[in-house]
Amino acid sequence: MKRTSIILLLVAAVVALVYWIWSLLATPIQFEQHFDERSQVVIEKEENIIKLVQAYRDSNPAKKFTTNWDELIDFALNGTMEYRSQIYDENNLKNAEILAELRKDKNWKNERVVRVAARDTIFDDDFGVCRLSEEQIRHLRYIPFTNNTEEFQLDTITYESGSYRTHLIRCHAPFIKFIDTETYNQEFWNELNDRFNYFINHSEANEDMKKMKADGLKATVEKEPKYMIGEAHPIPMDLEFFGISFGSLEEPTNEAGSWGGAAN
Repeated sequence: MKRTSIILLLVAAVVALVYWIWSLLATPIQFEQHFDERSQVVIEKEENIIKLVQAYRDSNPAKKFTTNWDELIDFALNGTMEYRSQIYDENNLKNAEILAELRKDKNWKNERVVRVAARDTIFDDDFGVCRLSEEQIRHLRYIPFTNNTEEFQLDTITYESGSYRTHLIRCHAPFIKFIDTETYNQEFWNELNDRFNYFINHSEANEDMKKMKADGLKATVEKEPKYMIGEAHPIPMDLEFFGISFGSLEEPTNEAGSWGGAAN
């Protein structure tokens, strides 16, 4: 009887040990899956925001972005977009006589203008049908997993370099807003620490970077922001600095403006 009890205790101890080891391995794996899945949902939503803010800018005579979510949503639901095309192909020599005759009227233009509903163009699928419902469009402003309480952060500036002038915009969703930090508190801080170290090690060495590295992640982000990142439009290095961003306020990243997906 005594031997049986000892065996049962040993079996229980082994099971407990196996469970403990499994829990140590399982939690980081679960967090990684949680982090990647939620980040992908945010990225997909920001991709729709990209289309919306660019369409708004292109339809605006001043060719400026806006950070006003009410204006963006109203444009998405009720606005129109203008498309222009040639009536007669200028490169087709067969049209030369026709064009010469029509241009005798000084008010005539070889141009066809068509206006279409913005929502049917911005969010259309391969068949030209809007992929988003009215409710989904109205909720574009909200970061996923926040119960429609936290909005994507939009910032815009005018960028100038010599005679070149354009408008830039940045859309940002901080990790702290959409990651479950109650369930994965330590794993979340481990992830931020890795990103913090990567950022410091791959940034131009200066006194602030040296101080941040010496301070460490928590001392840098948990108090009032002590450091600003960037020159054209400095952003505070705080807890919300780390997240998923599209766009840059420092310099244009492509011909369309400043869009380009990245996670800080």
